[in-house]
Amino acid sequence: MFELKVKASADSATIHFIGSLSIRDTPTLRSELSRLKDNGIKYIVFDFKELNFLDSSGIGVLLHTYNWAKEREGSVKIIHMSKEVKSIFTISNLLDLFSVET
Repeated sequence: MFELKVKASADSATIHFIGSLSIRDTPTLRSELSRLKDNGIKYIVFDFKELNFLDSSGIGVLLHTYNWAKEREGSVKIIHMSKEVKSIFTISNLLDLFSVET
């Protein structure tokens, strides 16, 4: 099961992930990110406190988000990253791209 909770204000949004993000869930995330982008959001905080699992398709969406935020002179920050998810980012050499607070 996967669920998103979004809090947006002005040009920033926090997206709280609940459950496991896999290929079947990425359309939901892409749709929400597209809506935020259309509303002028350029600063994104991904809250991974309740994220249990992340596959390569989820990482692809995060990278896409990083790129469009950068194009808009914005940023992407990840908070509450678990050891398990952090190991995926370490193996994939992605920790340097994102601002991460554990």
